Amino acid sequence: MSDVQVLAPRGGSWAARYGPLVPLLAVCLIPLAFALTRTAALERDMRIAATQNMLWVVTQTQMETLALAAAALSPDRTPDGIEHRYDMVLSRLALLQDGPQLRYLAELGHDETVGRIEGQLRALDPVERGHGDTVHDGLARLGLALQPDLKRMATDVMTAEWTSAAERLDDYRDIQRTVLLAVASALAAALVISWLLLSNQRRLHRADMMQVRASALLERERSASAWYRDFAALVSHEIRTPLTLIDSAMHRLLRKGEAVNARDVAERHAIVQDAVGRLTRVLDAVLMAGRLDEQAVEGRLAPEVLSDLAERAAAHARTQHPGREIVLSSSVAGLQALCDRHLVGHILDNLLSNALKYSPADTPVELRIFAQGDRVACAVGDRGAGIPPEEQERVFDRFYRGHDQMTKPGTGLGLALSRELAALQGGTITLESWQDRGSLFTLWLPAAARQEA
Repeated sequence: MSDVQVLAPRGGSWAARYGPLVPLLAVCLIPLAFALTRTAALERDMRIAATQNMLWVVTQTQMETLALAAAALSPDRTPDGIEHRYDMVLSRLALLQDGPQLRYLAELGHDETVGRIEGQLRALDPVERGHGDTVHDGLARLGLALQPDLKRMATDVMTAEWTSAAERLDDYRDIQRTVLLAVASALAAALVISWLLLSNQRRLHRADMMQVRASALLERERSASAWYRDFAALVSHEIRTPLTLIDSAMHRLLRKGEAVNARDVAERHAIVQDAVGRLTRVLDAVLMAGRLDEQAVEGRLAPEVLSDLAERAAAHARTQHPGREIVLSSSVAGLQALCDRHLVGHILDNLLSNALKYSPADTPVELRIFAQGDRVACAVGDRGAGIPPEEQERVFDRFYRGHDQMTKPGTGLGLALSRELAALQGGTITLESWQDRGSLFTLWLPAAARQEA
């Protein structure tokens, strides 16, 4: 036996196969997650910065105090107008004293200034103290007096916001660089993962190819072993039996000595001739099988009249089986096949030999030539016992012989070689069989142009 072994099938869990890629996948996903987090922080920072525009609030407070002073100094002042402006100044101061705004002003040192301004304004509340020249003049002087403090507050707020904006801009640039670096790292990791996956797939593909080649080698080894085993069985029976007949015939002649007559010689000659013919057929079949395996058989295709080839095969079969009836018919005269005449002759000899061997001696064997589409055919039919359905798929296997064929001479190579020879010519052989009614083997070949009359 051979030392060829089949590789163990690929297996293993998903973790064992792709586990080494998990760290690289993490390297790919972590920078992306970090980039998304930093981008979200940037968006949140921008949104908060937009809601904390202190400069606008301080400027509005300054404008409202000037409007209050102008309303108090106007000759056409009215109590409602002054109260409206007074309330507007208080609303702006209340906005400055709201949580985030007050903390912002506290960082700049202006939280006490806002409280002091509110206290001064409430001391001149026109609703509580009544409208009069004293209150109105006090509101006008206070509105003008508060301008330097409010201008200083606005300047500090503007400077702080510019500084904060510059710092945020630097942070935004750092975040952008970080995001770009993270995306580049993720892309690099993705490329590495892709390369590793492709390498892994190539390795698995090579392993699969090695397994396929090993399986093919093992199958070839098994086929060769089976071939040699069957060949040994063939040698032990189909070659030993004719040799035994020849040896027995010669011993009988020797035992008779000088008493041998012409009749004895003729009988022994017939036995030896039949045994030699049987040996020749066995050796021819074995040699043809070897040539087919080595692809040493080539078909020389040419247009041939199929009925002429069938008639030649029928004539040869009649000499081998005298007294048997062989009927040849053709649906159309002169049908031509594109084939090799010698290979077709070998095929028809095998088909006729089987039909004559496995059918009763008092029944005819029929050869029928016909055409179908772009093919021509020669059907060989007998009226034997037929082939069981379970054996029909194996009759074209080498060395296969049915259960009812074991007692008859044969190699089990004829039908297998015939189908292979037909395939060399672009044809095939099909089988139809009916229990107790016989079998029909049909040789199909490519059609050539019809022979001119």
